[in-house]
Amino acid sequence: MIDFLNFNILITPYIIGIVYTIGAIVVPFVVVYYFKKYNLTIDIRYRFYMFIAFITMEIFWRIFCEFFMVYFKIYLSLQ
Repeated sequence: MIDFLNFNILITPYIIGIVYTIGAIVVPFVVVYYFKKYNLTIDIRYRFYMFIAFITMEIFWRIFCEFFMVYFKIYLSLQ
């Protein structure tokens, strides 16, 4: 407990895994929300665009979270 209070143990790397999972679940809803917000019809062309937007957002979300994981792993290896 003393290590935790003195910031010798980092909890953020564990939280990032949870944040990634929550974000990966929320991304499809964000894609659908924006397509409905702009009243885009859901024909085959827009389904393809939704699929591309979904894949792109998931990849960028993964890269964003991996950046922070690598940052904290570098920090831990320097200790």
